[in-house]
Amino acid sequence: MANAYKFILNEKIKDSANILKVLFSMALKETELIYGKAKVKLETNYKLNNSRGICLIESGTDCGEHLAKLLSGFLIRELGDNSFKVERIKTENK
Repeated sequence: MANAYKFILNEKIKDSANILKVLFSMALKETELIYGKAKVKLETNYKLNNSRGICLIESGTDCGEHLAKLLSGFLIRELGDNSFKVERIKTENK
């Protein structure tokens, strides 16, 4: 079992899935700049739900933690503190 962060955008946010996709892409690119593309690919697991504003990021590595922190920061800056919630959950390693 591993820990993960589940980001859930407020349903009242218009176009939440696309906004999350854009902000996640920015966070991923910046994480790749810091850790390198290969390390991020090897050490970071994530899943975006394209139909809703939900993203799951595994937090068991420095890369995963960094990605989650960046996404959280981007969401706060662009949409505000109350625009999303984060749940810590247990996931199964695959």
